[in-house]
Amino acid sequence: MAGRLYEPSDLLREGLEGRPLGGLSLKVRDLRRGRTDREAYFNLYLARRDSLSRKPVVQGLFFMGRDEHIRPWMEFRYDPLLSFTGREDIDLEEEGLSGELFRLLGDLIPPGGSLMAIYGAEPHRLARETERGLKRGFPPMATPLGYHLWRAGFRWFKDWYFPEGWLEGAMKLQATRPLNEEVRVRRETEARLLLEKFVDREQRDGVRDPESRRALKRAEEILAELDGARV
Repeated sequence: MAGRLYEPSDLLREGLEGRPLGGLSLKVRDLRRGRTDREAYFNLYLARRDSLSRKPVVQGLFFMGRDEHIRPWMEFRYDPLLSFTGREDIDLEEEGLSGELFRLLGDLIPPGGSLMAIYGAEPHRLARETERGLKRGFPPMATPLGYHLWRAGFRWFKDWYFPEGWLEGAMKLQATRPLNEEVRVRRETEARLLLEKFVDREQRDGVRDPESRRALKRAEEILAELDGARV
């Protein structure tokens, strides 16, 4: 490989292949070229000893970027419910492993790059609750998928609830990593104001249902994290 330029498939293998996740290990499979030589489609499975999950936990498209002006991004579909031949099913969300997986995906994205998590028409409650929360006006980072993206270091959000053209694909939540420290501070200040307004509203109006309570808890946790960072 001496002298050969990196390809997106190389970065995916180096960043994800064999990485441990709660007693399991990640396996990158089904790599194929995207629309350009800087894009690669991939499936990410989990292995338990010699047994591979029956379906991928992540189906994604990774763009490795092009010079400093076009930053890397990844669009992906996440299904936390896994099954193995002859073994009990595993729900990564219930096992508390979603956050670590998002962190591993996020490690492939440098400052200024984005992760885009598909949520429309997905079977798992993680995506369904995210969709309902966004439609109800919850802050993106207080939804289930948005919370994992926030904890992975992403600070600016855009809800692609109505893609503007056929190239944008499915409904998804985009989150961008701050380009630099100045941007991070600005985005966290904006997030604080949004979350404080949401918490005040929920506490004033009364938390109405379990999804509201969970969103409120996420919002309060992020605000506590931001308060702690200022000390």
